[in-house]
Amino acid sequence: MLKHWWIILVSLVFVTTWLVRSVDDKSIIIIENNLKIPDYTLKNFETIRMDEFGKLKSKLTATDMIHYPDINTNIVDPIMVFYQDNNPLWTVKADNSEVSPKADQIWLLGNTSLQHKAIKIISKDLWIKIDTEYAYTNALTTIISKFGETKSKGMQIFMQIEQIELFSKVRGHYVLQ
Repeated sequence: MLKHWWIILVSLVFVTTWLVRSVDDKSIIIIENNLKIPDYTLKNFETIRMDEFGKLKSKLTATDMIHYPDINTNIVDPIMVFYQDNNPLWTVKADNSEVSPKADQIWLLGNTSLQHKAIKIISKDLWIKIDTEYAYTNALTTIISKFGETKSKGMQIFMQIEQIELFSKVRGHYVLQ
């Protein structure tokens, strides 16, 4: 039997090679894709967006950002200001947010407030399409102005034309001056 040890060794090499090649590479890729590994982080940052004429469109500041290469970026304490003719139009604040990989959408998570001139809007979980400056939520919403208070379930905002549409269960309390 010791005379034929090389036959056993060669057989083991062939079997091992066959097993290694038969392992499905896709299973390894799936495991890697499920890992949430950031490629960089930022602290106390500010980013601005300009239009095609070099005018300020929006500015985003936050305390922390964790960027992932292929999934949403996490942002802590975001403050986003939208501008019109280089003047602040809307200021949006939230507890946390996520930005899409293409940076064209932002989800403001948790308590969210929007300020527009003398109007303050308080809501939760607001979605903003950044390029069109369109905001949407299904959450309870309160609009506070010097004339009173309006509550609704859900709303959408067209920021560029300063239009707010309330969805349902709209109730208002106004004080005449």
